[in-house]
Amino acid sequence: MTRSGTSVGTVVRWDEATGTGLVDLPEVPGDCWVDAAAIDPRAGTSLRAGQIVEVDWTETPGDERPLRADRLMPRNDLQGTPGA
Repeated sequence: MTRSGTSVGTVVRWDEATGTGLVDLPEVPGDCWVDAAAIDPRAGTSLRAGQIVEVDWTETPGDERPLRADRLMPRNDLQGTPGA
């Protein structure tokens, strides 16, 4: 059975040219792969490394990346130093 959930994480990498990136979600193992299509339209189409985001994710068994973002929303209320 495929797991899914919602977690808050940090953008690790964002490639503007391909519109893809990775988010670290401390609650689940492995990086979460993000495509620009998953970004909430109210937030635009781009992310930046270090940005705090809320992610609805789904496991992708057998894929190179263990998690895929289904929806991503930047959390402007949580921007700052992670862990501070």
